[in-house]
Amino acid sequence: MSTGVRGSTALNNALLFCLLSGTSAVYAQTSLDDAATKAADPSTLPTVTVRGNRDDSRVGSADGYVPVTAVTATKTDTPLIETPQSVSVVTRDQMTAQGAASVAEALRYTAGVLPELRGNSTAGAPYLFSRGFYLEQFLDGWRLPSDASYGYAIPNFDTYGLERIDVLKGPSSVLYGQANPGGIANLVSKMPTTTPIHEVFVTTGSHNRAEFGFDLGGALTQDGKLSYRLTGVGLDTDTQVSDVKQKRVYLAPAITWKPDENTTLTVLAKYQRDPDVGYYNFVPAIGSIMDTPNGRISTHTNLGDPTFDHHSKTQYSIGYQFEHRFDPVWTFRQKLNYTYVTDDFANVFPLGFAPDSSTNVNRYAFFNDENAKFFTVDNQVQAKISTGPLAHTALFGFDFQRVLYRENVGLGLAPQLNVFAPVYLPVTTPNNTSDDFIRQKQFGLYAQDQIAYGKWRFLIGAREDWSSADDNNPVQNYNQAQSARAFTWRTGVVYLFDNGIAPYASFAKSFDPQAGVLYGGGTAKPTTAQQYEVGVKYQPPGYNSFITASAFDLTERNVLTSDPLHPGFSTQAGEVRARGFEIEGHASLSDNLDLVASYTFLNDVTTESADSTQTIAGDTTPLQGKVPFGMPKNMVSAWIDYTLHSGDLRGLGFGAGVRYIGSSYDQSNSLRVPSSTQFDAAVHYDTGQHWLFSLNGKNLFNRQYVASCLSGTTCTYGDGVEVLATARYRW
Repeated sequence: MSTGVRGSTALNNALLFCLLSGTSAVYAQTSLDDAATKAADPSTLPTVTVRGNRDDSRVGSADGYVPVTAVTATKTDTPLIETPQSVSVVTRDQMTAQGAASVAEALRYTAGVLPELRGNSTAGAPYLFSRGFYLEQFLDGWRLPSDASYGYAIPNFDTYGLERIDVLKGPSSVLYGQANPGGIANLVSKMPTTTPIHEVFVTTGSHNRAEFGFDLGGALTQDGKLSYRLTGVGLDTDTQVSDVKQKRVYLAPAITWKPDENTTLTVLAKYQRDPDVGYYNFVPAIGSIMDTPNGRISTHTNLGDPTFDHHSKTQYSIGYQFEHRFDPVWTFRQKLNYTYVTDDFANVFPLGFAPDSSTNVNRYAFFNDENAKFFTVDNQVQAKISTGPLAHTALFGFDFQRVLYRENVGLGLAPQLNVFAPVYLPVTTPNNTSDDFIRQKQFGLYAQDQIAYGKWRFLIGAREDWSSADDNNPVQNYNQAQSARAFTWRTGVVYLFDNGIAPYASFAKSFDPQAGVLYGGGTAKPTTAQQYEVGVKYQPPGYNSFITASAFDLTERNVLTSDPLHPGFSTQAGEVRARGFEIEGHASLSDNLDLVASYTFLNDVTTESADSTQTIAGDTTPLQGKVPFGMPKNMVSAWIDYTLHSGDLRGLGFGAGVRYIGSSYDQSNSLRVPSSTQFDAAVHYDTGQHWLFSLNGKNLFNRQYVASCLSGTTCTYGDGVEVLATARYRW
């Protein structure tokens, strides 16, 4: 896929450079002196050889580590260099090379993204953050239930079924409606293809891991009008914490019908059953980042209860994507999806060390049964027209989403536990303390125009949303109903220099409805956010690489906080501001060498709040002026992969990565969590026939570290060393 030719560059010098820019292909041309020997035939031109940098039949992987477009940012097929907002893409090749077993692991090397705030508890609750705010997960452009709004009923689909992950940073409401200001991580599914795909794999290694998967695809008819994709995974593994397992069954069928060149219908489905989701728990700060007389708590110790704890999840999704092009101007698209998630969770959590004890922690028992049903439909009309010197790609759409959410919660005391010599006593199931039923609806109208004028690219978009929700909780004796209306917009500009440099600037707004009781009976307004962003993108002609550097100022307002004058009620006096700088580069520097590197600087602070919290010493301190918990100021990452394509060792490759996460604070900012550095590595070998072998190591030096602390009693350890071996067979 080429980014095309721009400007008035001389054809005989740069046509191929322009056409191949941003792709994985290079060209070589004989000299004119050599060509002169063919003067006997005046029609003979110099020989041109076009050579790709890898032999890979997988759909969507032709970019290697370097993507060219991301539909997520504009809902149109727009080159990244023409998009006036920071967008990061993790390709299938990168996920495979790094052995990413989850969405959080896949985003470890992405600028601005903190994917593992909960460390080794990420499997139980995948909290993703971007630019200091929650990062929403979308599936093929459909919003998924998130832990920002719902408890644990969060879809966490297996990454083997994904072709890529697009991360649009900052407010995204203008195209997607209500959303947190951190942005969206759009999980793009593997799609049907007419190119035959046949792959099976097995993985084993740390924690007695046993994993099997397959990826099949191809044409179902000779004319290629019907094609399919079928992906599946089975997983059974222990974890770094004693008596905690992960089990999974995943199946994703998809079929595409293309009756003619202008019409495409793709039906996709996903089913995933996790009988054991994995670990989710905390450790106190004393014993994890601070010593006790007995040392520190082992990362393998289960502070819950093996006989009481359980966590299972079932999730499925079904929908379709339809597109019809009426003519070169008009195109219609419709995307519809239904997602269902049910989550059954029970756990014993620590409350910190008991008074006058350096071995026993107080604990409480908790259960949470949830289900969430999401229905979304998005209708789009696209028009490509010209008005004089201006070329327009106009997009008009309306979407609708309906959410039904049910949550039962129980809370009660549990026996103490000696964390250095655990003896698990019987735990009584607590009584039901909450029964929450939430119904939400949202309808949105949006319009967007992308304008090309010479080397200038302009974008402007606007949206109007109507949302309503009611929350009924008979156990806690309340029934609330509220509605909101919001107008959001976005604009941006890019200038495309011939040397591949593209400076840009943009402004974007977002909103997110809130559920809160205000004094006097009023309903809470939606939280709003706005972002100013400037940056530069660089895609050097003739090289398969892409670099983005951006600076941003992101502010969220109308955040609900406690009403200091009326206890038990809320007020919308809160404000959080994040300012920072990011740089990220993806490059395939040669046939042999791939590189990903990023740096993030984040200055995140709560500028207004009436809330307060307790320090590690037990004092009360206001949140205003504090850094939100777990947010590091600096993050650095780099991954390099070198593969031999000739000689006796052809097909052998090596990868190495480093990830640095700076220090952070707890909610009160009285507790500092030290920085951490982890090293990753990989060895892979392609036999050139059917077999591919790989060995991936993560946190190779087994660095024991704390990922974050919310308070002095709720810290989480990071993942320790993990080494996995995988064998793939392709035919």
